[in-house]
This record gives sequence, C-alpha cells and structure tokens, in this order.
Amino acid sequence: MKKIINLLVIFLINDALNGQVLNLEEAISIALSNNHGILIAQQEEAALKTGIHPGAAGLLPTLSANSAASYSYSSTNQEFNGGIFPAIEGMEASQNNQSAKVAASYLLFNGGARIKLYSKLKTSGSLYELQTKITIESTLIQVINAYCEVVRVQNQLELVQKSMEISLDRLRRTQIINDFGNASKLDLLNAKVDLNFDSSNVLSAELNLRKAKNELNYLLGRKIALEFEVNQEVVLPELSDASDYINKAKENNTLALLSNIQLDLADIDKKISKSNFMPVLSTNLDYGYSGSANDVGVFKSASSVGYTGSVSLKWNLFDGFKKQKALEKAQISIEVNTNKQQQILLNIEKEVQNYYDALLQNSKLLMLQTENRAVAKLNLERSENLLKNGSITNMQFRQAQLNLLQIDYQINNLRYTIKVLDYQLLRMINELVK
Repeated sequence: MKKIINLLVIFLINDALNGQVLNLEEAISIALSNNHGILIAQQEEAALKTGIHPGAAGLLPTLSANSAASYSYSSTNQEFNGGIFPAIEGMEASQNNQSAKVAASYLLFNGGARIKLYSKLKTSGSLYELQTKITIESTLIQVINAYCEVVRVQNQLELVQKSMEISLDRLRRTQIINDFGNASKLDLLNAKVDLNFDSSNVLSAELNLRKAKNELNYLLGRKIALEFEVNQEVVLPELSDASDYINKAKENNTLALLSNIQLDLADIDKKISKSNFMPVLSTNLDYGYSGSANDVGVFKSASSVGYTGSVSLKWNLFDGFKKQKALEKAQISIEVNTNKQQQILLNIEKEVQNYYDALLQNSKLLMLQTENRAVAKLNLERSENLLKNGSITNMQFRQAQLNLLQIDYQINNLRYTIKVLDYQLLRMINELVK
C-alpha cells in the first residue's frame, strides 16, 4: 500500500515538472528552418536552378583562346660521299615556334530552338519550386501529425492518471472497510489489481509520450531528448461546403499546378521538335598570331598576324525520318500529360471528398461521444455514492469507471483526428504553406 502511494506521488511530481511550452505554429516554424528533409530539398532546388541561364540554351556566343610554343635544338655531324663537300662536324642549330589565337563562334539561327529551350529551362525552374513545396507540405503534415500525437498521448496520460487516483481512493476506502470487517478480502484484492492495472497504463502512457516527443524532436531537427510541453487547447474547424474545397483544390493544389507545368513542358518540347526542320546558320571569327625562327633553311624567321571570319548554313533535308518521329513522340507526350492531368484532378477530387467526409463523420461522432460522456460521468458519480453505501459491488463501480475512461479515450482521439484532417484539407487547397 505504501509503495503504491509513493508511486502515485512520483507520477504527480513528474507531471508538475513542465518544460518549454511549444505550440503548433512554433513547431511548424522550427521545422521550416531545421528539418533536414526540407533543407535538402531547398538545396537541391538551388543546385538545379544554377543550370537556368541563357548560356545553357545556347543564346550566348562562345569565346576561346589558345596558344602554343615549341623549341628544338640539335648538333649535326655529316660526311658526304666522294669527298666533294667538306664534312660537317658539331654544327649546332635551333628552331622555335609560337602561336596564339582567339576564336569566337555564335549560332545565329536554328529555327528558334534556343529561345524555346530557354523557355523550357525557366519553366523547369517553376517545376523545381513546386517539387520542393510538395516535400515541404509532406514534411509539415508529418510535423502536425507528430505534434497532435504528443498532445493526444499527453491527454491520455492525464486520463489514466485520474483513473489511477480513483482506483487509489477506492483501495483506501476498501482497506478501511476491510479493517472494520465490513469488506471481503476479495474486494480488497480486486481493488489492488485494478490500481496496479491503472499504474501499468500510466507507465505505458509515459513511454508512449516520450516516443511521441522524440519523433517530433526528430522532425524539428532538434536534440531527441529535448524536453518540452505542448499546448493542449484544440480549436475545432468550421466546415464549408465540400464543393468549395474541391474547386479550390482543383485550381490551387500543388499537384494540379505541377501537372500544368508538365503539360507546358511537353508543349515546348513539341515546338523544339518543329524547330529541327529549319536550317541552322552560324558564324565564326578568330584572330591569331604565329611566328617561327630557324638557324637553318632559307628564312631565318617568319611571323603572321590576321583574322578569319566565316558564315555557314546547314539544312538537314533528310535524316531517315528522325525529326518526324521526334515530332510525333512530342505530340503523344502532350496527349499523355493531358490524360495524366485529368487523372490527377480526379484523384484530387476523390481525396478532398474523402477528407471532408471523414472530418464530417468524426465531428458527428465527437458530438455523440460528448453527450455519452455526460451520461457516463453522472453514472460514475452515482456509482461512487452507491459504492460507499454498499448498494453496488466493486466490479460494478469499476465498470462505470472504465466506461467513462473509454469514452474519454474516444473523445481524445476524435479531437485530434479531426484536427489532422482539417490540416489535410488545407494542404489539398494549397493553404498549408503560404
């Protein structure tokens, strides 16, 4: 008995030790700054965007410079047949060459493919942004789920602690009654078993709370063991018509916007394929110097400075139908992306309707369980009085206690299920990340 009382005191002391209070808005803000998945997605987006510039589409000229130098030295011994010419011994000779050139080239016209390619690159930038936003939305939903789980388990811990207090009070009364000989040994044993059962539930709830906090700290990019408290106040949403959510989602949902961009990219690819049927006009210009010096030969030294310019026109009139097939493939890609877009919009409508129906149904269940709780609470209060008067058994009182606890569990779960569903609807209409 004394050990059980000490255990209860420890539970109450631990419950009184509060850490930093973290509300949901702060958790979201911390996740946006610290979550590694979000940071990686943003860095990858920045890396991909470095490839979006006019030069990547060939809209800028290319300029190159090169130079070279060489030197050779030789010592020659020669002897002629017949002795007509005197022999040459140890004749030294050297030769050196230098050259330098600057060259520029520019593609003047290729059917507008470069401009369309640059447009594709800029459109891809919007695609990268939406892909990052999808990652952020997914991560924030995880954060919201984790936060609501902490609050739910915290409330559940408080419920089982209250149940344990009721069981402890019942054990004390039963012990006193038993001391006066008015209660059976079985009633006392049942009271102890029920208290031990509630104590086990408290320990399990504390472990679940620690796990839930660890998960939230992980998503927030913080130390896993960092202690904090949560704001347990829950404001339930007010629902509009389902059609309002569906219309907003079809217009603003991130996946819908992504499908629009993918369709635009397919259309640009088709325009690029058409450009391949046009001629290509390019120009080149270079300016250079070359020089040489020789100890042998007719000229002792020579040098030249000058420039060269050229314009070339190329028109691929026939390439084995490659251009035609590429154009056909681009057209098919447009049709495929159009069908994908319709599929995405239909799936968005389905998901919004499912979230809306679930939210509406859980709201009705919450109202029903709230009414049931009032009845169960009244039943427990009357059962407690009847137990004191000896009108009901300990088992009947325990059942009334468990009935109220079960309803409290359901209300607790429903409140946070509704809250998570509300945030899912906000994600679907693109109002989760602003």
